[in-house]
Amino acid sequence: MTYLVLARKWRPQVWEDVVAQDHVTATLKNAIAHDRLAHAYLFTGPRGVGKTSAARILAKALNCEKGPTVTPCNQCSACVEITEGRSVDVFEIDGASNRGIDEVRNLRENIRYAPAGGKNRIYIIDEVHMLTNEAFNALLKTLEEPPEHVLFIFATTEPHKVPATIVSRCQRFDFHRISTPEICRQLKAICSKENIEIDEDAMHLIARKADGSLRDSQSILDQMISFSEKRITADLVVQALGLIDLELFFQVTDTIISGDVPGGLALINDVISRGYDIGEFMAGLAEHLRNLLVIKATHDAGLVESAEIHRQKYMDTAGHFVEEDLMRLIHVVADASMNLKRSLNPRFVMEMTIVKLIRLDKTVRIEDLLRELAGVKPGPVTTDPKAAPPQNTGTANTRNKPQKIAGDTEKQDPADTAGPDAAGGDDKTAQRQDSRKPEQKKNDIDFATVQAHWDQVLDAVRKKKITVGSFLQEGVVTGVEGNVIQIGFGLSNGFHIDAIVRSKSLVMEALQDVFREKLDFHCVKQDMPDQKKPGSVSKKEKMDSLRQLGEKQPAIKKIIDDFDAEIIDRL
Repeated sequence: MTYLVLARKWRPQVWEDVVAQDHVTATLKNAIAHDRLAHAYLFTGPRGVGKTSAARILAKALNCEKGPTVTPCNQCSACVEITEGRSVDVFEIDGASNRGIDEVRNLRENIRYAPAGGKNRIYIIDEVHMLTNEAFNALLKTLEEPPEHVLFIFATTEPHKVPATIVSRCQRFDFHRISTPEICRQLKAICSKENIEIDEDAMHLIARKADGSLRDSQSILDQMISFSEKRITADLVVQALGLIDLELFFQVTDTIISGDVPGGLALINDVISRGYDIGEFMAGLAEHLRNLLVIKATHDAGLVESAEIHRQKYMDTAGHFVEEDLMRLIHVVADASMNLKRSLNPRFVMEMTIVKLIRLDKTVRIEDLLRELAGVKPGPVTTDPKAAPPQNTGTANTRNKPQKIAGDTEKQDPADTAGPDAAGGDDKTAQRQDSRKPEQKKNDIDFATVQAHWDQVLDAVRKKKITVGSFLQEGVVTGVEGNVIQIGFGLSNGFHIDAIVRSKSLVMEALQDVFREKLDFHCVKQDMPDQKKPGSVSKKEKMDSLRQLGEKQPAIKKIIDDFDAEIIDRL
């Protein structure tokens, strides 16, 4: 057999070929250049990301005829032997099949010998976490103080299983999972050099299937080359690998948006008839909803690992949802995935899940609900337009006069009603007018006007200090004497009166803002069993208002039915 698979043919041979591990390659190159190499390294990370390849490149850099060098030549006998895996000074040991204490004892005996042809004896132990505890203990002393010509390189996908005593004697490098765009770039470069035509969607499907492993993606590409005749398309990848077409997940969200239960059940029947794995379908649906949530939260498709044409479709679909709805949908799918593992009838679980996703009520934010409840009115309130306080025009003729409340009878000064002859009349009259002292006019405010605008006073006080406004709301206007408003409180409201009196200036400012006059107030504690506060609402009126709101908002009606809700007070 002369064919060399792509994973071996395109295996990294120099540091620049190692993909997406710059933090590792830069450190190792600097260590070689400055002669600061450690005697033991631990390479950790997912499968197929370059751990063993980096170990081989490090071995070539140390044993190259031009080395130690940052750039091994890959042409000398030492480099070629290491590349082909037949070097007598570089030992690649499988930790899974050489995991006992006897193998470690043999290793300890052999490390005493000097290298045969190169400068160093290098031991690469793959899947080192598979060694037994006894083998690790036997390796400890040798690992801590090995001979000068010996270098250990350990590789593992499960670093948590390596004893801390071993990790502490090594320099640890964590290899990262390779991103989907990076894998796509590598696949595109390989296909270009191999003269293979491949669609962008097909590359994305292969990269997603590889799940961060470049080696897995190369193996899948090898399989697709054998499967396709001329060109690798997304349909061929889906057909060959048994992948679930992304359009199916978009169809699921379309049925959720439209509320089409029969269409959703027909879609589940289609998924099962095609022979898709149900668990894989649920996992793909969760990822699909996650992509929508990411786009909805960030308004950017950059975090979605998909082809450009699908990113735009994600942007369009995300506009039909809110973040809270998507989180609830993901939660439902996650619960269904757990139930699938215990269910004897997976189809039944899938059908229940799709119906639940379609029938799921839209999320109502609590702040929106409270805002609507705060805006509930007991009924249309009719107020006399004449009772509205006038705005100060600020003109020269009225600036120095006390403002009048519309609807009140205006008291005219005799001097103001004088005819045109008054200005040029009798000198004595003019002298009397000049010598007359200005009279202090009384405020033209009455009980009805105060009652009509008392709600405005309460709102003004609440805006300044909500607690004082709440206390003042417990009082009732009982009369007006001159510029003093009498406010009555119940016998048990002494605390309210004290709090209002302590903030008297604040209440007076509110009165000034509403009535445009300087008014005072006086709080009186008295028995008021039959009095009703202006603007107060009976319990029956509150329930009627809540019932009307429930008819307009199904979510509020559900709260009323489930929790027996009622309006306590209006804000």
